Amino acid sequence: MSTDNPAEQSFEQAQQKFLKNLGDPGLYKEILTAKTIDEVYKATSEIQAKMAPQGKLRHLAKIKPLLDRLSEYALVIEVFMQVKPDVIALIWGPIKIILLWSSQISNVLEKVADTLESVGHALPQFAALAQTFDTSDAVKDALALFYLDILDFYRIIFDFFRKTRWKQVFDVIWPGQQKKFGVVLDNFEKHSSLLRSEVTLLDIKEAREDRLRSSEHFSKTETFQELQKYLGLKSRLSPSMYDDRLDWLRNRSVSGCATWLFRDEKFCEWLDTSKSTVVWLWLQGIPGAGKTYLTAAAIEHTRERHRTLFAFAAHANKSSLSAFSILQSLMFQAAEDDEDFQALLVESKERELRGNTGYVVGLLKTFLVTSGSIYIIVDGLDEIEECERQIFLHRLNELSKECGDLRLLISSRSEDDISRKLQDKATSIRVDDMNSGSIQTYVDRRCQDWMASRHFNPDTKGELLEFISPLSANANGMFLYARIILDNLEQMSSIEEIRRELKALPNDLAGAYHRIFSRINELRPQLRIKCRKILGWIGCAPIPLTALEMEQALSIDPSPDREPSELPQLVTNVSFVKMCGPIIEVVDEKLQFVHFTVHEYIFSSEIRHCIDKALTAEKLTLTLLAYLGSSLMDVELDDEDIQENILAGKYRLFEYASFFWPTLFHQTNNQERRSEHVVKLLDGLMQRGRNYRFKSATDHSEPLYKNPHLQKTSPEAFAMVCETFQFHLDDKRFDWNWSNSETWVDLDPLTTSQMLVRIQEQHEVLVLNPGRVASLHSHYGARLFRCRFAFCEHSYRGFQTSGDREDHIKTHGKPWKCSIPNCDFSTIGFSTMATRDHHWLKLHLPNPSQLKTGPDDFDNLDVAEAQPILFGLVIEGDADGARLIASARSLAAKEGSLALTQLLAPVDETYTPRIIVASAIQSEDADFAKWAISMAQPEDCAKIMKVALGSKSEEMYALWEAYLLEMPRMVPRSSQHDDKDLFEDLFNRTLFSCIKNDPLKEARVKHTLRKLADKMKRPLLGSLLVGIAKSSCSAPLAEELLALGAPIDYPRDFKKTGMTALQIAAKKTTREAALLMQCLILKGARPDSESWGYLSMAQEKGAVGIAKWVGRTWEELVDSGSQARSELELRRRANQPLVNPRARNVRR
Repeated sequence: MSTDNPAEQSFEQAQQKFLKNLGDPGLYKEILTAKTIDEVYKATSEIQAKMAPQGKLRHLAKIKPLLDRLSEYALVIEVFMQVKPDVIALIWGPIKIILLWSSQISNVLEKVADTLESVGHALPQFAALAQTFDTSDAVKDALALFYLDILDFYRIIFDFFRKTRWKQVFDVIWPGQQKKFGVVLDNFEKHSSLLRSEVTLLDIKEAREDRLRSSEHFSKTETFQELQKYLGLKSRLSPSMYDDRLDWLRNRSVSGCATWLFRDEKFCEWLDTSKSTVVWLWLQGIPGAGKTYLTAAAIEHTRERHRTLFAFAAHANKSSLSAFSILQSLMFQAAEDDEDFQALLVESKERELRGNTGYVVGLLKTFLVTSGSIYIIVDGLDEIEECERQIFLHRLNELSKECGDLRLLISSRSEDDISRKLQDKATSIRVDDMNSGSIQTYVDRRCQDWMASRHFNPDTKGELLEFISPLSANANGMFLYARIILDNLEQMSSIEEIRRELKALPNDLAGAYHRIFSRINELRPQLRIKCRKILGWIGCAPIPLTALEMEQALSIDPSPDREPSELPQLVTNVSFVKMCGPIIEVVDEKLQFVHFTVHEYIFSSEIRHCIDKALTAEKLTLTLLAYLGSSLMDVELDDEDIQENILAGKYRLFEYASFFWPTLFHQTNNQERRSEHVVKLLDGLMQRGRNYRFKSATDHSEPLYKNPHLQKTSPEAFAMVCETFQFHLDDKRFDWNWSNSETWVDLDPLTTSQMLVRIQEQHEVLVLNPGRVASLHSHYGARLFRCRFAFCEHSYRGFQTSGDREDHIKTHGKPWKCSIPNCDFSTIGFSTMATRDHHWLKLHLPNPSQLKTGPDDFDNLDVAEAQPILFGLVIEGDADGARLIASARSLAAKEGSLALTQLLAPVDETYTPRIIVASAIQSEDADFAKWAISMAQPEDCAKIMKVALGSKSEEMYALWEAYLLEMPRMVPRSSQHDDKDLFEDLFNRTLFSCIKNDPLKEARVKHTLRKLADKMKRPLLGSLLVGIAKSSCSAPLAEELLALGAPIDYPRDFKKTGMTALQIAAKKTTREAALLMQCLILKGARPDSESWGYLSMAQEKGAVGIAKWVGRTWEELVDSGSQARSELELRRRANQPLVNPRARNVRR
């Protein structure tokens, strides 16, 4: 019965809330049986008697502070408030239950006792406080707040112990409970201050509101953070969840076709958890019987009644299918709606989750044994390699034996090895014996839709229906047969063709394939070759090609006698299904066979005109090599050229070719010989795409690729292939992204990685331009938003929205790696530097003897060895030892400390690392910068130049410029035996692009050019002028170079091949390019140079539209520049270069 006393109402409300959250009236009644502390002592005595032989009594001694504080509290509220016995029972009953539950496992009792001890210390000494306050309503309300806090604490523990698998996951989940306890302990501390005579009802009201806010905030924050951890793990491992495949099948199913299964007695017994007669159910049947669609319907039907995990093994993904990948998927599906299992996965060993089948099965078992009835359904088991499916069935059998509530459904052909495993344990349903009515339903629905779309007259409709009527009977249980015939009819354009087809239906599925394949082989030669090529490439591609990628691949001619050139412009979309017939389909923009039996048929040597799979795979390899060997690989292309190529669709195939040519090359390797054609394409690829900055990551005594013939005929090509394999198998490749590309693109012996980053960056620029999206969709499909991590599958199979991409990237990888090479976390990594450092200190901190290592030993340490030792030296306070560790040096440089940077330098250091020089310039400390610049490595000048140009200090740039003036023009390469031109390297296109539209940087570059003028020969100046045209198109910089004597028509003036600056600018349509053209023409550049390609300069798009920017047409500018051209021609004949007096003044 309710009371009018507010304090008493608070106690009653707290009781009702606890009962509601508990959700178990029986347990609540049990709790109320403990009316006094004596019941708790009785329980502890029982526990002591049980645990005394184990010597574990110290656990119970820990809880005495809590019992003392609660006794005081119970006495206070009995004296001051005359509370009912049930209120007191809720103080002692939960303690008794908690102790009894936790005493089941000694380790658990110890952890729970620690928690109860901390609560006891957090509670105030109620007996002492009771002497200081009166019995006002405010104080009573404060005491009621403590009651709420105490019941909150109990609720958290009860929620934990009522989890179905708390025993299995205690060590993983219990630490997370401590955070929840922390909120309650904070409330105890806050509410202790309310137990005073001066407390007001307003104070109590604010405390209640604050308590509610903090609880809600913690709950939301904790839930969000734990979910993010799980999503991060899931993103890194990228398990196949199969939901998209289920949805695809759902949207293409004809209703009513699975009704017979849902009524089948065996299926109903399997679905009924009260019956244990059918644990394994096997849907078996002939190829094409509709097992996959039937399985999809079974999944939907089962999910409505039970928790269901499922997988579809498809022939299109055979290369990535394994027992492990399916079990990993089932594990993550199990975690989707289970926060406790998510926490268990997050705390598991990530390396094991990536590739240890036994470890994954163990986790899955933990879930299954505590989750009640779980159903696992797997379709297409026969489409997995035999070895893998045997492993999978063995693991399923293991789970079935130990998880009593598990039910399994397997759908497959009756292969011998599968039959041997399942015949004794599984109840079978033969699909093709039961589905004739479903096939008729399917045929009727398809015919109805087809005839409605064609508007046949009644007579024709009747005639066709009569022809079609035997179709379901001829199918003999094969849905696929009926589908192929109906798809074929829908592609026919004349009634006569339809009549011919229906009058003589194929006898079986092979007959249907034969009819379609024969039709292809009877096409005119060019079309026949293309169709067979499409079918062959679908069958041998490492991962399915998209329709758009296939279109570009078909346009490439890899003939050995054909010189690499521009790719043909793609103007029409190919209707692949119409070309090759209904044996292929487009799923999520990707091409695949409608059934794995198509793959078996076309590559079978038993059929006439079969396709040679090995030869087809080699042709695809040649095509990708020829594509990469085209002009698209030219690193000299500027950003505008790349954007134009993207919009023209020329990079449709680039990501696929870059990532998968090594896979195909390895697949087609016969260990003995390679065709001369392949060797020639490899040589051509190296000529056009060699990375001259290549740095081999690791020396391998054993090459990753073996082919004695290739090694003998082309050692260079063989070395490049080995280095490429090494690059594609690098352990750190999953961390490589656009932002850290400088650290990895030069590990690729080819420039494909450099171009990949540039192309994807320019693709991103275009995607963000609404006016370009339609064009991008037409060439690259719907998934335009690429992941920025190069070796993520979503870098070439992107996302449809920017939001989806960003959500994916947020949880992408753990960038902070342990530097100890043999540590698991050297590849797994950590999400923060702090957790990585904690890991070092915990696991890799050296022992005292290691810390005493002498200087000679330190000299031989690499960074990986030095880092943990540095941590130890810092902790030990060993300053002398710490000085010897070079890994601390970059930190000193960033802090601008010359003394520390010099102190930490190796004794025999000749050149200062680039990062140190850059930090010195950025510090703006003159002494530090002067010292660091004087020690700079000549090879690093180009990169340091960008840092110096970006400095806000004129003094810093002056120091850098002075250093350049002292440098010789030719400097040796550290990695090669020849020299390079320092200034050609320094003033490169990247630099000109970097300073574009930045007046300060351009002014500095112009000043430096004038200072270096007497060291720079005319061909170099001409080359820089061409570089400007290819990059920033800066007219002021061009004028400076011309004033210094740059030949305006370089390279033509020197009888070299290549485009002049004016020719390059004429191809561009920007304002900068127009101003550059105007500058060059008015200073005498030849506008009538030989055309490059098919257009004269006047016909180039930039020249045509120049009036928009400069107010004069190309022809008007040419007329105005005639006098300057005449003067230049006279100088050429007299061999007198034009030199600006300013350059002479600078030199004087």
